[in-house]
Amino acid sequence: MQRFTRSKRSSTSLSSLIAARLRVSEYSPGWFHEGAIKPDFNTIDVRAAQETIYDKQEYVTSDLNPNIVFIGRQLEFNSMTKYFYTNRSLPKKELTQAEMEEINRLYRIIGRCEQQLALKQNPHSASAEADSDSAEPGSMPGKRPRLLNPYIGGGAILVLGLLLLSKYLLKAR
Repeated sequence: MQRFTRSKRSSTSLSSLIAARLRVSEYSPGWFHEGAIKPDFNTIDVRAAQETIYDKQEYVTSDLNPNIVFIGRQLEFNSMTKYFYTNRSLPKKELTQAEMEEINRLYRIIGRCEQQLALKQNPHSASAEADSDSAEPGSMPGKRPRLLNPYIGGGAILVLGLLLLSKYLLKAR
């Protein structure tokens, strides 16, 4: 990021001085359009949503901050990360592969947490959804039905143990 300040001796405007020295493209209004969609945290891949729209220009600026010039190839726009932008007055740097993979990993955690919260807030409708989705691979595991009552199973094991013990004692005589 390069910062240009206005000289007291110069009567020319800063923007014309910058434009004369550098090939600067100005984005207006601002860096981002209004609004942001909430990503589907369970499925979105932020690598696929990466847009390097500033690559075509050597230097870029915006009407929000005309005194600051950015190198275009170092910036990106990603609609799937915009949901979390708190400062939209500056462009966002281009993410590396490792950074995007980490964001994807964190998005999956957010998705799992949202599902768990939905289960806790409305267990009846969430369990009905889980039943209907149970045929899909990767669906959330539900409570597995018991195959055998523990009291009956425990009693059966005890009876078998006593039978084996008595047979062993009878053979030993």
